[in-house]
Amino acid sequence: MNNMANPRPRELSSVFDEMLAQNKKRFDDLYRSRQPPAGMPAGGAKPSAEQGRGASLLPISATSARLEDDSPAARRLNERFGDDWRYEVAEQRRDADEAIVLCKLTFGKAGTVRTQFGRARIPGGLVAGASGGVPFKLGHADVGQDERDAFRRATEAALMNCIDLI
Repeated sequence: MNNMANPRPRELSSVFDEMLAQNKKRFDDLYRSRQPPAGMPAGGAKPSAEQGRGASLLPISATSARLEDDSPAARRLNERFGDDWRYEVAEQRRDADEAIVLCKLTFGKAGTVRTQFGRARIPGGLVAGASGGVPFKLGHADVGQDERDAFRRATEAALMNCIDLI
């Protein structure tokens, strides 16, 4: 009996191809709907602590995630391409306690482009309340610095994901 005549693999392949096409369309629709109008800077409100884990994706200023020159991704890119590379943070979002970054890496003489996402957890900030009439505070109050660090780590992760594609 010839195993090549078995239609099952073809059925699975067509189902997978259909699923892949649907996911690509969803991603393209999502990406297009998140783009700011031409000439408008990306930015917006950050979710409050009360919104918690269910917060929707909200845009964050693209200036908050810059890499250090001695970051692992920058070192690897410098070793491989010298000064012939650059990156752009195409989009940043905060989803509850997670920083999500879309990074575009351009490298080489031909200007090859790789685009990938990176994520990093934003540590919890200050929690305050009262128990039995006794007020308390836990954590630290520098939530802005925690968020900037998370976006820097997410940018680093996105660049490392781009490097993995090279």
